[in-house]
Amino acid sequence: MLIVGERINSTRTRIQEGIKARNASFILKEASAQRAAGADYIDVNCAMTSGDELQDMGWVLSVIQSEMPDVGISIDSPNYLAIEKALAIYKGAGSLIINSITGEESRIRQIVPLALKYDTKLIALTMDDKGMPDTAAARFSIARTIFERVKREGFNVENLYFDALIRPISTEPAQAKEFLASISKIKSLGPVKTICGLSNVSFGLPNRGTVNAAFLSMAIHAGLDAAIVDPTDKHIFSAIAASRALLAQDEYCAEYIKAFREGKLA
Repeated sequence: MLIVGERINSTRTRIQEGIKARNASFILKEASAQRAAGADYIDVNCAMTSGDELQDMGWVLSVIQSEMPDVGISIDSPNYLAIEKALAIYKGAGSLIINSITGEESRIRQIVPLALKYDTKLIALTMDDKGMPDTAAARFSIARTIFERVKREGFNVENLYFDALIRPISTEPAQAKEFLASISKIKSLGPVKTICGLSNVSFGLPNRGTVNAAFLSMAIHAGLDAAIVDPTDKHIFSAIAASRALLAQDEYCAEYIKAFREGKLA
């Protein structure tokens, strides 16, 4: 299970303030805590700082790679110029993911060449110029279009991670079931992976961590390969560890026991 740490996101007030103030120690603390909690990648989103996103993205990446040169980075932006600059300045040894493309042709034309040039993984959102689909079948249809399109460009589809876009069950109760049903459909395309921006599922609900953890376990059982989460949340880490043990992905529960001994479980 690949874990992408979500905390360095400028939609969070403290992160936004930290970026604006160029508070390097705060950003490093956030990145280090996520890595220590098990994050394979640190997602970096600077789109909401009300400043120069290109400069902000460059600064955050420089800060992280100065102290953590081998950590994976997920470059998260709707602005392909910010993604391009981030890729150009990153000199660390960690693996890179671009977050993200959609089924929109313009987005594919902008981003896929960058993924090829810099040898990155790629997250693909199952949405297009018509918006976000409601059903598993519609999600699969968009995923198939993206799959065929990027494959024609020469992108290695083993590095393609589809996010079927979970939506809040507080307003759309059927969406969790549709998301779960879409996982196996999407993976039938070939050696692609699936990923989930987990926290959307519980938006608007009390005690959101309980819903997030339960849904994550269901998604792992359905075949989810990766998740964009807060790894410092022990309930999330526990859900991942327990699910892997239950699905025989953790031989003799060794990793689960190790996590318990290290105090990582809720």
